[in-house]
This record gives sequence, C-alpha cells and structure tokens, in this order.
Amino acid sequence: MKKKILLIAATHGDEKIGLGIINKLRNKKLDKYFDYLIANPKALNKKLRFIDVDLNRSYPGKKNSFYYEQKRAYYNLLFAKKYLYVIDIHEASQGINDLIIVPKKSLPKLFPLNLIDLGIVLLWPNPKGPLSQVIDNAIELEFGMKNRKRNEAVLNAEKIVENFIRYIYKIKKQEQPILKKIYYVYGKLMLPKVNGDSSPLVDFKKNKNK
Repeated sequence: MKKKILLIAATHGDEKIGLGIINKLRNKKLDKYFDYLIANPKALNKKLRFIDVDLNRSYPGKKNSFYYEQKRAYYNLLFAKKYLYVIDIHEASQGINDLIIVPKKSLPKLFPLNLIDLGIVLLWPNPKGPLSQVIDNAIELEFGMKNRKRNEAVLNAEKIVENFIRYIYKIKKQEQPILKKIYYVYGKLMLPKVNGDSSPLVDFKKNKNK
C-alpha cells in the first residue's frame, strides 16, 4: 500500500512534540499509513533551533548552498513531493492555542482542512520560506505549550494527527467536522520599536465586563 501521508518533525531542533507524536503513532502500528521525516537532524541532536539559518525560512532550498538548512530544505522538499498530504508539526513555547497554520493568502485546495480536528486556522501570507508555502498539499500544525504539561500536550496532539490518518484511510468516520475560525496575519511587531520598551508582550485576556 502506497502511503499518502508524510509527517514532518523537528523542523526546529528544539521542538520535540513531532517526535513524541510519531513515536506514539508507531507504537499503535499506524506507521503503515504514513511516513515521517526528521527535517533538521543536526539541530535536533544539538537541541538547537537551527544550525546556520532557520529551516522554516529556507524552502525551496539550494542544493549546493553553504548553509546546512538550505541544503536540507532542498532534499526535504524533494522527499515531501512524493506524498498526497504533508503535515509539518511544530510547538510554541509561549503559545496557548493549538492551531492550523497555512502560510498562504488563501485556504489550500489540495489539503482537507476539515479532517483536522482543530478550530483555528491562521492564514499567513508571504512568510518566505516554510515548506507548506511552496507546496499546495501541506500545512503546519502548531501546538501551544504554555502552562501545559508536555505529556498531556503530546497526547492531545497525537489524537488530532491520529484522527486525520484514520479519516483519510476511512478507518474512522468523522462524526462532525469542527467549524473553523480563520485569522489572518497582517504584519509583525518588533519589540524594541514599541515605544522603546523591549519588555515581553502578554496574552490577551477576556474582559469579564460586557
């Protein structure tokens, strides 16, 4: 059976959640339905975000580049093009939400977002360099880790990816697709330029007064 799904872990070497998800899926013998790619093995071994440059800003890559991540990007892309669906798995140490990231101006036509059991989609136009920007059948999943126990976060993330696999192969029927709230990135805020104050930003909080 030809595998339809590629899971990508460790695009950033200091993000371990992808490996945790893949190991749990392999323990359940579900790897007969997917392949996986360790995107940045050198950075993973050294527990660094990257070696030379950010791999998530390096696609489509350069075969003969001086920079390690640009060469990795070139070969990772060749590998990823063999699959119908590609999921690049990330974690955000200061994030509080689990979400789907689409680094494009519009929703992908070649990836079934409705089969991902998450309710937030972030459209991120022109980020210049993520894998899922240069191929149309790929997305990123980002799992917020702030104030969460890692084992619980991994279990939750693994269930989302497992369900997607089961839906694709019709092992399990999706009872009701989760409605998506779509957000759009308009720009970025550089901390040193905010009134000359480089103190950390804080999360929005709900106001109890209506």
